[in-house]
Amino acid sequence: MQKHSPNFFRHFLFEWVVFTLISAFIVLLLSYHQYTRHQATLDQEEVQLTNAAAASDYVIGQQLERINITLNKIRSMLPPDWQNQGIRDQLLGERLELLSSAMPSVQAVTLTNKKGQALASSKPQVVGKSFAYRDYFQLPKISPDQQTLYITPPFEGIYGDWLIAISKAVLDQQGQFAGVVFILLNAQEFKESLNSLRPGLETWAVLVHGDGLVFAWEPESIAVTGQNLAKPGSLFTRHSESGQVASFFADTVALNNEVSLIAIRTIAPEHLYMNKPLILGVARNTAAIYQTLERDLLLIIIAYLLVNFAAGSALYLSQRARIKSALIVESIQAKAKKLSDQITHFFELTPSLMAITDKQGFCQRLNPAWEKELGYTQDDLSETSLVDYTHPEDKKRFLLSIKRLQASGQGQTLMLRFRNKKGEYRYLEVFLAIQDESYFFAAQDVTLRETEKDRLEVLAYYDRLTGLPNRSLFFDRLHQQVARTLRDQNKFALLFIDLDGFKAVNDTLGHDAGDTVLKVVSNRLTALVRKTDTVARLGGDEFVIILSQINAKQDALNVAEKILTLIGEDIPLESDEQAKVGASIGISFCPDDGDTVDELLKASDDAMYQSKRKGKNTFSLASN
Repeated sequence: MQKHSPNFFRHFLFEWVVFTLISAFIVLLLSYHQYTRHQATLDQEEVQLTNAAAASDYVIGQQLERINITLNKIRSMLPPDWQNQGIRDQLLGERLELLSSAMPSVQAVTLTNKKGQALASSKPQVVGKSFAYRDYFQLPKISPDQQTLYITPPFEGIYGDWLIAISKAVLDQQGQFAGVVFILLNAQEFKESLNSLRPGLETWAVLVHGDGLVFAWEPESIAVTGQNLAKPGSLFTRHSESGQVASFFADTVALNNEVSLIAIRTIAPEHLYMNKPLILGVARNTAAIYQTLERDLLLIIIAYLLVNFAAGSALYLSQRARIKSALIVESIQAKAKKLSDQITHFFELTPSLMAITDKQGFCQRLNPAWEKELGYTQDDLSETSLVDYTHPEDKKRFLLSIKRLQASGQGQTLMLRFRNKKGEYRYLEVFLAIQDESYFFAAQDVTLRETEKDRLEVLAYYDRLTGLPNRSLFFDRLHQQVARTLRDQNKFALLFIDLDGFKAVNDTLGHDAGDTVLKVVSNRLTALVRKTDTVARLGGDEFVIILSQINAKQDALNVAEKILTLIGEDIPLESDEQAKVGASIGISFCPDDGDTVDELLKASDDAMYQSKRKGKNTFSLASN
């Protein structure tokens, strides 16, 4: 066999070095692609679960607030001698029964004296019975506080359903313990809220008492109600011991023994004084999340190994052929070309956006994913720098990442908005690398993830039926308006609107007709006020309007008169019938009627009830 010079073999060694570098670079790109996809999936799941938990926290907090208001109203209805009336107070019992019928998931509303004997109840059969041994009586009795909302651990009722009691202490005129008013709720009250706010059918939600007992699980696929989660090392215990309002875990859930991603929140609204919080969890099994990722990873590994094995074999065989005879050089060159084609084909099959540019950002090579995802071909980007296609607000950050890459040689990861061929901006998660004078650009389109964030934010702050700001956003704007008014020393008006006759529409024409009335009223109110004003729906048939920067009180009165006229007009329904409602309006002014949110709301609410007493369909001023 002919002997070859050392340079001949050094050339072979150089080919294997190049092959190794190319293989390593492809592994780097593929690893980054899978890593970013994995992280993007987990981030998206975390955002969905966290936002769903936050929305559920808000909804359940509102339910607790309504229950607190109901208990306060019951206490306010009690006459000074209510304890002496005893079980003969049939009128109070009828009022409690009316309140209970308006809240479908309420089992009973009951008032006891200081000995625990039921004096009045929505369930007449329990009047006269003693509840002194029950937690919901003992807790307020032991530490009576008129502001505290006592939430007892869930317990199983006589009919096999799970209940939770919410109670408040009743104090006499000397501030001494006089009795307890409590509401018994079944789990259905909260299951509907948990089910409606789950981000997907494959997710589940659980509501747990602060002591660790499970109260509600949705969907109810396994029997877990009543189980105690307050065990050492459990996710419930870890969240409770952290002292955080919100936690996120990727771990095994003891209830169903599944590895899941779970967002946990402590439900304890700031304006409610609760003896125990409620703990909410929203979760998704990780098996379904990782199944697609693992399948794609397996396919990529198989494809890479096949291509790498084929390329390595081709190189090895070509070198052996060149050692045996220099006559087959042309054949070896053909095999080398085949290797290049295979690597190119693999580059083209990659679903991520990949590009090689010079130091000015002009594209030297693009994979087909660019045309598929953004509409650009190699010719479109060959004479224009990639920097020019980024959003104006992101260019400075892009150039800064390039400078860091040039200075350190370490890969850079960042989020950019990149303009596609239609002129729309897409969110790209980008990885930058450098080798010699070439820059490598790998990106993943994460626009869906970012838009999902925005969608969940809308769900949290806007009413689904009318599209108006909900209670949470209204309070935020009202706080800002009060602060701005006190700072600038001007005036604004707060209008509290309650529809007259709305219940009759629901009862006679149905809830669909009621929804139509609420939408039409919302549109009429929005069209009436300025863009700088706020129209919000607090819930049910209650609306509020913030009239910012009014010159005189007469401005608010003029608006109130227009509201009465507009709302009083007939409302056409889909059934070709007409609905008609009125409005009772209460008006308060800042700072004349108060300089805090609570004072202004109470003043306008009281004025609204004054309008009700006048005969409805009118407005009243808080100052009157």
